Amino acid sequence: MTPAADVAPLCRPPVLRSGLRRAWETRQISFAIAGLQQRGILFRQAATRLRRSGIILIRGAADANAVAALAARVGSLWSELKAAAAGTGQTNAILNQEQQRSVRGYKALVQSKQPVVNFRYREDEGMIDVFHPERLIAEHKEMILHCLQEDLVSALATHAFEVDLEVKCRNLYLSEGIDKTRPFHCDGEKPKVKAFLYLSDVSSLGYGPYCYVLSSHRDDQLRRSNQIFNTSNGLRKDDYRLLSGQSALPVFCKAGDLVVSAQHGAHRGLPQAAAKRRAVLVSMFNARRDGDGRP
Repeated sequence: MTPAADVAPLCRPPVLRSGLRRAWETRQISFAIAGLQQRGILFRQAATRLRRSGIILIRGAADANAVAALAARVGSLWSELKAAAAGTGQTNAILNQEQQRSVRGYKALVQSKQPVVNFRYREDEGMIDVFHPERLIAEHKEMILHCLQEDLVSALATHAFEVDLEVKCRNLYLSEGIDKTRPFHCDGEKPKVKAFLYLSDVSSLGYGPYCYVLSSHRDDQLRRSNQIFNTSNGLRKDDYRLLSGQSALPVFCKAGDLVVSAQHGAHRGLPQAAAKRRAVLVSMFNARRDGDGRP
C-alpha cells in the first residue's frame, strides 16, 4: 500500500511491502550480531546480501543496557535542544534554525569541529539532525562508538562493494510526529553507506520506518529514467519519483538493531503519526581518500 496523504506532486511511489511478504523479506536481510563478529560464513553471506539487496539488518547489534542508557540520555537531550531552540535553555552545540544558520552546506556540517544541531525545515520539517553527537554528549562517546559497530560495518561494506570505506560523520536523528519527509531518493551514484542504530522500537508505519527499494542501487536503468524525468520537470537530480511497479521494504526494528544501507539506492524515511517518536544514531561511510584527496 501507499498512504494517500504521502503522494507528492509528480510522484509515482512504490507499493510498500506488508504482512507476510514484508516479514519474509525482512528475514532475508537479517543477521545476528554474534555470527557476523566471527567473520566467517555468516559474515560473507551478509556482505553478499548487502551487495545484492543494498541493505541488511543486524539484530541485537548493541548491548541492551548500553542502548537503554543512551536512550535515556538522548531523551533528556531532546528536551534540552528544544529549550535551546526556544531561547529558554543552553547547549554547547551550534544551533541551525530555519534561515538562521551559522553552518551552511553539508560539507561544512560534516567538517565542523563543534557539534551542530540542525533543525530541518521544508522537507523533514521538525526533525532534529545532530551532527557529531559523540562530541555533544561526550560522556557517552565510547559507548556510542562501541554500539555503532563501525569496524564491522566498514568491513562488511568494503567486502560488499570492493571500495575501502571509512567513517566520515556521525549523526543523531530525532523525529516526532514528522508528517512531511523527502520522497524516495539516493545520496549520489558512488558507493556510500550509512549504519542506523535504533535507540527506540520502530514497530509500525506510524513510527515512520526507514524504507528501501531492494537492489535499486544496482538498477542503472531505473536511475537513468528518474534522472531524465527529474531534469524535464525541474526536480532534484537524485530523487526517485518514478517507482510505480516497484516495491519498497519498510524496516521494522527493535532498539539495539542496526540497519546497514547502501545510500546510492532508493530510500526514504516515511512520515510519522502524531506523537510517535524515533531516535537513531547514524554512522556515514564514504570512500577513503588518498593524500591527494582522490578516491
